[in-house]
Amino acid sequence: MLKYGVIVGSLLVSPGYGQSVADQASFRNMTLGGIHLYGVSAFSGYSTSAYPGSLGQVPAGADLLGPDVNYGVSASLGWKQHRQRWDFSLLYSGTYGGMVRYSDANAFSQSLSFSGSRIIRPKLTFAISGSGSDSTMAQFLYQPSNVGLISQVPASFDDFAAAFSAGQFTSNQAASLLTGAPLLESPARSLLLGDRILSYSAQTSLQYAYSSRLSFHVASFAAGGQHRLGANNTAGQSSVLPRSIGANAGVGMSYKLSPRTELGVDISGNRLVNRYQSAYTTTASVSVGRKMGTHWFLRAYGGGSNSQVTSQAFGAPRTKEVTGGGSIGFRTYQNTLAGSYDRAATDVYGFALGTTTNLSAAWNWQRPGSRWSLFTSYGQQQIRNTGYASLSGWQASGGLAQSLNSHARMTFQYVYMSNAGTYLGNVTNFAVHSVRMSMSWTPQVEVH
Repeated sequence: MLKYGVIVGSLLVSPGYGQSVADQASFRNMTLGGIHLYGVSAFSGYSTSAYPGSLGQVPAGADLLGPDVNYGVSASLGWKQHRQRWDFSLLYSGTYGGMVRYSDANAFSQSLSFSGSRIIRPKLTFAISGSGSDSTMAQFLYQPSNVGLISQVPASFDDFAAAFSAGQFTSNQAASLLTGAPLLESPARSLLLGDRILSYSAQTSLQYAYSSRLSFHVASFAAGGQHRLGANNTAGQSSVLPRSIGANAGVGMSYKLSPRTELGVDISGNRLVNRYQSAYTTTASVSVGRKMGTHWFLRAYGGGSNSQVTSQAFGAPRTKEVTGGGSIGFRTYQNTLAGSYDRAATDVYGFALGTTTNLSAAWNWQRPGSRWSLFTSYGQQQIRNTGYASLSGWQASGGLAQSLNSHARMTFQYVYMSNAGTYLGNVTNFAVHSVRMSMSWTPQVEVH
C-alpha cells in the first residue's frame, strides 16, 4: 500500500550511499544467484566547501573551511536467491572518502539494504525490505536518487510505471528490483542532523488479490535518522535533531477499471517522535493512475490528515492538512523522464509535524548501441508550519557517462545543493558546488 507514499514521500528509494549508479544498476538487473562483487569504483573531485554546515550548530572554525579536492574508493557486494515462490537480495556498499587539505574530514561511509518476497498462496504475497546507512554529507551529495536510478534501469514500461504505483508489476522479481525501503534522501538533512548521519528504515506488506481487478493490501513502515559523531568528525559538533523516528501502518484497496486505469483508497496512521514534537496522524486518500499509452503514465492522489499532538516544546504546528500529489513518467528507446510531487503532514523519518512537500525529477538519455549516456536529477524538500522551524533544501545534478567496455565505465558529474532555514530564531543559508570524475568496474555483465 505504501509503495507510493514511501517512494515519493521520502524523495524515493536508494540502495546505498557513495555507491555508483553502475554498481546499483548491475545489482538490480542481475539474475545470477549467490554472492557476487557488483562493482568497484575510484573517484576524485572538487567541492567549494569542505564542511556542509548544520542549522545554527556550526562548530567553531568550521565555517572558515574553504574549497578542497576530494578522493575516494567504493565497492559493492551482494547476495541473491531466486526461487519459484520467493526472492531475496542483500547488498552492502562501502566508501572511503578523503580530503587533500582537511584530512580530519576523511571518513568511511557504508550502507546495507535487503528485500524479499514470498508467495504464501496463489493470491497472497508477503514482502519485506530494509535499509541502513552511516554516511557523511560529502558522500550524500553523490547518492543517486531512486527516481534517477529507475530511469537508468532497463525495465519494461509496465514495471517502470508500477514503480510509481501506476499499475502492477509483471512479477515479484521485477517488484524487488524497483522497490525497497528508502534511505534518508532529504536535501534539507544537513540542516537537521548535521554532517554525519545514521539512518535506517524497514517495511513489510501483505497483498491479497481477490480477483484480477480487485486487490487489498496491509503495510507497515518505520524509519529513523540520527546524528552520529564519529572519530574523524569535527569535535564539539551538535545537531538540531539528534534523533527522530517515524512509523506508519495502514490498509487499502485498488481496483482496475480497465487494463490501463486503476483506482485506489488508502487509510494510514503515523507516529512521530523527535526532540521537539510527539504526535499521531491519521491520513485518508484516494488515487487514480492511468497508462496514457505505450510510453507514458500519470498518477494523482488527494486526501487529508488530522494530527493529535501529545507534546510540543515550542510553538504550535498545523494539525489539519490537505494532502496530495502525483507522478508522471515517460519512456522511449532513448529517453526516460520521471517526476513526482508529494504534500504530507509529516516526514516519514519523523523530522517534523506540519506541512512537508517533496518534489523530485530525473531524466536519462542513451541511444541504443551507444557508449554515451546523459542524466540529470532534481530534488526539493520544504518543511513548514511546525511551530519551531521552517526549512527548505534543494539539490540538482547532471552528468555524462561513457561505457569503455562491457565492464568499465567513466562518469563525470556536477552537483549543486542549497539549504536555507530558520530554527528558533537561528537563520542558516548554505550552498555548495561539487564536481567529480569516477571510474567504475562491474565484473558481472549478464543483464536481463
